[in-house]
Formats: sequence, C-alpha cells, structure tokens
Amino acid sequence: MPVRKRVPRTNPGRRKRLGAAPDRILSAALAAFASRGFDGATTREIAADAGVPQGLVTYHYESKQALWEAAVDWEFRALAADLAAATDALRDVDPATRLRAVLKRFVRFAATHPELHRFMVHEGSHDGPRLRWLADRHLRPLFESSTALIRAAAPRADAAHLHYLVLGASSHLFAVAPEFALLTGRDPFAPEMVEAQASAVVDALIDTALARETRTRPTSTRSRKKI
Repeated sequence: MPVRKRVPRTNPGRRKRLGAAPDRILSAALAAFASRGFDGATTREIAADAGVPQGLVTYHYESKQALWEAAVDWEFRALAADLAAATDALRDVDPATRLRAVLKRFVRFAATHPELHRFMVHEGSHDGPRLRWLADRHLRPLFESSTALIRAAAPRADAAHLHYLVLGASSHLFAVAPEFALLTGRDPFAPEMVEAQASAVVDALIDTALARETRTRPTSTRSRKKI
C-alpha cells in the first residue's frame, strides 16, 4: 500500500500568532483576503475562522475596508519590525554580510507568514485605491530599505530587479506549500527545510550578484601598472 504523503494545511507560525480575539480576527482576515481576494472574502467567514461572533468583527471594524486596512497594518508592521531588528543588530558588519543575514531573516518570516505572499499576488496584480494606499503606507518604505541594502553591497546590481527576484524566491515555496508537499513528500515548514531555502536563496541570488560585482570592478591604477 502506498504511503500517503502529509500535506501541511496551516503553517505553524500562523498558529502561534493566534491568541487574543483581535489577533485572531486580523489573522483570519489576512488569510481570507489572501485566499479569496478583497471581493471574495466575507466578514461572516472571517469571524467563523477566528472563532468569534460576527458582531465582534463589525463592532471593531465599521466596514470590510477598515478590516482590510487593519489586517494589512498588522502584518506589515510585523515584517518591518522583524527586518529592522535584524538590520540594527548588523549595523556594524560589512554590507555583504548584512544583506545575506537580512535576506535569510526574510525567508524565515516568509515561512511563518505565507499568507503575505498570497495576499500580495491579489493586491499587487491590479492598480487601484487599495494598492496605492498599500504602496504609500508599507510597500515603498520596505522597497527603499531593501534596495538600499542591495546597493550598499552590490552598487552595480539592478537593485529593483534583484529585490523582486528575492521576494519571489523567498516566498513562493511557502505560498504553494501544499503543492510542494504533494510533489516531494516533504514539509516546507520543517525548520531544516526553511534554513535550506534561506541558504539556497542567498547562494543563488546574492552571492551571484556579489561575484559579478567583483568581476566587473575596475582595476586600480596601481594594479594596472604591475601587469
């Protein structure tokens, strides 16, 4: 009899964040908007997933738009705080080491928050008031911080291009975790798998960019005289 492969239904990081009712509501809301989009998500389903009466959701949030904004703030502030802590702790190391470490930190965040990538696939695909609000409030500051880290380590790299390569490589595996588990029989949320993914992303993207930087660096006048 063939062994049935286990498919992860919910990542462990999200389960750990479910505590008090407000956090459960925001977590359920983000998951609903990530899986069904703004139009497809309903406060009734969000309340049921959070294990609270629907009236509690409508009491705290006057509209679905207000709930959407609160869930976005909740998630992106967690991301910003996590990356800021890593960046501050590495303030005195060289730019390349800092970039590698912050990227690995982001991969770990993506593993415990796979709904963020799913959410951005919905919202980032269509221009409109929600995307513009999201860009001005959260995406632009993160983009500017990310590209500044990249430029400090690899000035000749296309920082914007590398930023988006990193986003996809870091997040997609965890966003499609059931697919990966079905095809490989492996749990993408296992700690060793998360660390392997973090190392692979750094090796494939950052170290390649840094190696290209070294190859294209102009030869100094002193070095040319010795040749």
